[in-house]
Amino acid sequence: MILNFIFSNLDRIALAVWLVFFVVVLVRVFKSAWLKDIAYRWLIVVAVFLHILYGAVATWGQYVVWGKSEFTKILLSSALSPEVPFPSMLEWLRPAFDGAHGYFAFHSFQNFFLSTIALFIIVGLFLAFLVVRARYRPINFREGDIAIIALALLIAGWPGVITLLPIGLFVAVIFSLGARFFYSIERVPLPPAFLIAAPFALIFAIPILTALHLYPLLKL
Repeated sequence: MILNFIFSNLDRIALAVWLVFFVVVLVRVFKSAWLKDIAYRWLIVVAVFLHILYGAVATWGQYVVWGKSEFTKILLSSALSPEVPFPSMLEWLRPAFDGAHGYFAFHSFQNFFLSTIALFIIVGLFLAFLVVRARYRPINFREGDIAIIALALLIAGWPGVITLLPIGLFVAVIFSLGARFFYSIERVPLPPAFLIAAPFALIFAIPILTALHLYPLLKL
C-alpha cells in the first residue's frame, strides 16, 4: 500500500522534497549561523544524491508495475529492438542495451536518468565557466557564491535549469530596485537572487517552455 502511494505520487513527493531542501539551503545562505556546520559542498552532494535517488526509485517503480502483468513482464527481459528510436547523439550507446533486460534498461535510462545527465552536464559546464572567471576576476565573487549558484541550478532541475537564468535575472532586478529604493544599496549580489528563483524555475519551467513552444525540444 505504501509503495503504491509512493509510486503513484512520486513527482509530488519529489517536488515536496525539493521545496524542503530549498528551505534548508535558504536558511544556510541567509541565516548561516543556524546551519554553520553544514558546508555548501555537502548540500551539493545531497542535491546530486536526490536527483540520482529519484531515478532509482522511478526505475524500481517501473519494474514493479511492469512485473504485475504477464504482457508487460516480457519487456523486463527483452533486448532493445533495432526499431526503437534512439537519441541520435547517443546512438553509440545502443549496443549497451542489446542484451537481456535491454529494453527496460533503455526505458529507464531515457525516462528517468537522461534528463539528470543533461542537468549535470549543464551544471558542470556552468560551474567550470564560473571557476575560470573567478580565477581571473575574483572581485566579482564572494565566498560561497559559486556553490549557491550550483545549488540553485540543481534545485531548478531539468528543464528548470533552462529557465533559471531569465527568472533569476528578473528576481535580481526586483531585488536591486527594492534595495536601492528602500535601503540605498547600489549593488545586490546575483547568487541569492538565483537561489530565490530556483523553486519558481522548478515549478513553472514546463508551462513557460510550453508557452514558448520549446518544451517538445527540451523534453527528456
